[in-house]
Amino acid sequence: MKFYIQLRNFILDTLFPIKCLSCNVEFENLEPVQRWICPQCLEEIKIRRQQVCPVCEQFSDGGRTHHRCTEKTHLDGLWVATEYKYDIISSAIRKFKFNFVRDISFPLSNVMIKSILEVEEYGDFQDIILTELSQDSNEEKIYTDEEKNIKAETVLIPVPLHKKRYNWRGFNQSFLLSEYISDKFDLKITSGVLIRNKNTKPQSKLKSVSKREKNIKGAFSCLDKNKIKGKNMIIIDDVCTSLLTLDECAKTLKKAKAKNVWGLVVARR
Repeated sequence: MKFYIQLRNFILDTLFPIKCLSCNVEFENLEPVQRWICPQCLEEIKIRRQQVCPVCEQFSDGGRTHHRCTEKTHLDGLWVATEYKYDIISSAIRKFKFNFVRDISFPLSNVMIKSILEVEEYGDFQDIILTELSQDSNEEKIYTDEEKNIKAETVLIPVPLHKKRYNWRGFNQSFLLSEYISDKFDLKITSGVLIRNKNTKPQSKLKSVSKREKNIKGAFSCLDKNKIKGKNMIIIDDVCTSLLTLDECAKTLKKAKAKNVWGLVVARR
């Protein structure tokens, strides 16, 4: 088996050499998932050290929605891992979304994980996403029966693609990111419950906010409210621009009686 993997990698390297998007070096000794952003360049990506309210984009502890902004969104908060303005991040996201490079989910998810674990102060978002981990280490935390009854379950929700777009792309980039987040924080992925029932146009191709609002309105529905009710939901996506997609997802989840709904993205444009 190892021989065939090496042979496959050799053929792919010969026909389609992979170079790091940042330093432009070809690392043949690394697995493909590590080559698009090499370990050194990945380590150098700066994470967002200060989160803001998703609506007014002014400082907010841990990215929680300001009380005065709650009427403008269904999100309880938004965690943004890094900045889209960094060339390495914008290049990676474009290749991930539009060139269908699945392996880029590995470095992008690592940036998300790094941003969560290296934050200096823990807030509501960490309390939700680290529900199965100790806040002092990556070791599993053992809860008493009383604590389990009080602490709501946290699940991950990848922003769903319409069936036609999924078949065209071949994968859901949000789901790939969710898999790494799930493995790291020992959280369940609830996919197939929130579905996209409208084959909407890509939001990035619509310039005006009004067109984006019309495009995404009513795009999602919930198939099983019992898998949502009373739980903390973290919506995963690669990039957020106008907040409309995440908000429409949150709106649907809140109607299904989700306890808290947060967004988690690589970057905000």
